[in-house]
Amino acid sequence: MRKFVLIILGLMLTMSVFAQEDNKEKGVFQVVDDMPEYPGGEEALRNDIASLVKYPVAAKENGIQGKVYITFVVSELGKIEGAKVARGVDPSLDKEALRVMNALNKTWKPGKQKGVAVKVSYTVPINFALDKQAAKEKKNSYGEGANEVFFVVEDMPEFPGGDEALRKYIANALSYPEDAKKNEIAGKVYISFVVEKDGSVGDVKVARGVDPSLDKEALRVVKALPMWKPGKQRGEPVRVQYTVPINFALN
Repeated sequence: MRKFVLIILGLMLTMSVFAQEDNKEKGVFQVVDDMPEYPGGEEALRNDIASLVKYPVAAKENGIQGKVYITFVVSELGKIEGAKVARGVDPSLDKEALRVMNALNKTWKPGKQKGVAVKVSYTVPINFALDKQAAKEKKNSYGEGANEVFFVVEDMPEFPGGDEALRKYIANALSYPEDAKKNEIAGKVYISFVVEKDGSVGDVKVARGVDPSLDKEALRVVKALPMWKPGKQRGEPVRVQYTVPINFALN
């Protein structure tokens, strides 16, 4: 039996203020009309990642754990390109997360902009948790009883209209703070929140910030999200945690 638990957080796309080309890498989009799709959907991608991961022995022995954020590009042909660590924890965990992403050999349905296949950026957070932490989180959750919060459940929460609708909602709701514009401040803000049993959004907080003004705006938008279809475990509504990276990019 494995001596660790790997928790794959809900797959997160990099959100952008506009459906525009990435300023850092020409020709790579962050949000497009038709986003790339993994064969079988997000659940299949989570399962495939979980089945490939092997907890590094050195990290296990030294009690090293945490979230590794991997960013990559889905090419026009549906292949993963340029996988790299967007935010690391430890060299051994970072290396393993990269190995797994590069080992996914299934061909994606490529993203399209105005009907043309294009390169699209993706970010996937992967959490490595050892037994001691797993015991507290009760295999895929943390807390106890009615307050138990899950990371992965049988039926994940759904935003009205799906992932594309969520992306569009955030893009339309965001307003770039004027002081950040003047000072040319840009970057990705990671917001974590809990989809409650009734579908409301709660416990919204900055998981990784960039600047107080950008962090505040990202928090405002996520706190205003409409009701979701709640997640379910064994047929019962449960609380599920999500993390959404929102990218603020200047023209």
